[in-house]
Amino acid sequence: MFKKIHTLLFIIAFLIFSAQALPAQEQKYKIVIFPFVYNLGLNSQIKGAERIIQSELIRSGLFTVIDPKRTYKYVRKTVLHNFYKIDDVEKGSNFTDKDIIDLFFSFEWEKVVKMTKHLNADFAIKGSLSQFGERFRADLDVINAREIETIRLQEMKDKTVGALVGECESAEKIPGMFEKLTQQIIEVCQADKVQQNAETIIESYHQGKFTYQETESKLLQLVSDMPDEFVVHYTLFSHYLENPEKTDDLIKTGEEAIRLFDSGNEEHIRYLSFLGIDVFHELASAYIIKEDFSKAITIYNYAITVYPMNHFKYFKQLGVLYLLENKTEESINAFKKALNLDPTDFESGFAIASLYEANGNTEEALGQYQNCVKYATNPTDRSKVQEAIKKLEGKKPLH
Repeated sequence: MFKKIHTLLFIIAFLIFSAQALPAQEQKYKIVIFPFVYNLGLNSQIKGAERIIQSELIRSGLFTVIDPKRTYKYVRKTVLHNFYKIDDVEKGSNFTDKDIIDLFFSFEWEKVVKMTKHLNADFAIKGSLSQFGERFRADLDVINAREIETIRLQEMKDKTVGALVGECESAEKIPGMFEKLTQQIIEVCQADKVQQNAETIIESYHQGKFTYQETESKLLQLVSDMPDEFVVHYTLFSHYLENPEKTDDLIKTGEEAIRLFDSGNEEHIRYLSFLGIDVFHELASAYIIKEDFSKAITIYNYAITVYPMNHFKYFKQLGVLYLLENKTEESINAFKKALNLDPTDFESGFAIASLYEANGNTEEALGQYQNCVKYATNPTDRSKVQEAIKKLEGKKPLH
């Protein structure tokens, strides 16, 4: 009896050890390819774009594709129910495949997201193949159903994670076109998931599940996997901000983040607003700590050209930095630009007046000081500007 128990325990221990020793299988993304619309010439017999995409996605090793028969059955049932209030698919057998697919493509975007979730898929692909004379054009939408519906549905409205377009000049080249489009689908899905992974890592860190070093290591791995993703560099940059000893890493990561930043990408703008960390200002501040004022000036000037927010702050910072670099005219111009954005800003007005005074431009300085008086919101500022006015008026020649 003891021998049997000992053998059983050995087998259990072996199985536990084996399970721990086996490498964790990479989690695959579930994806659904909805039936395509084919807007082709009367003599064209081209079909099967979905099968090409399915084959390429499976071959990548990153995706599990929902069975097309199950997908079409679900689309058919949903269309019949929503348009014709028919719950029994068999009763709707008189509707052709083309009728069903055309009606499906008239669904609101939110309903397509909901269908994708009902099929337990992470991503959905819907598209069309159209013919224009001898040329062919493919239009594909890639949707991240889970993240968009739970987080960004209202913000994104009718937008998808990726809208892809391909064109070719003959029917023979259609398979190659869809193979290239599938590579773009893979890139879009990976990019969207890597952003989600970055957010999850940071969230886990704030919940105390990861140490600072573990979080850094995981984010660096994401950077290695997707080196051209702005969001990952930006997330790592925000992590480095918490550790003053990581200034060199912060600068290196920040430089890469602003290089990848695309002002035309709404997702980049949204992400900056979401985390509330101004990568341009923080990177410039890191250079200021190192007393590299010239580099900080370059960062702020670049930010003004690519980022549509915070220009008032950037111009004020430039005013100070130019002064530290002994560039008085540039400093005055920067403060003036800040004042143009906010005419009530006391500090910019007072700085301009002080620089005029230092340059011996008494009239300009006095006029600027007098303009500052009405925007002095506390007794200290009011007293300071009144003292400056009194001093300059004492220097004015008598007429």
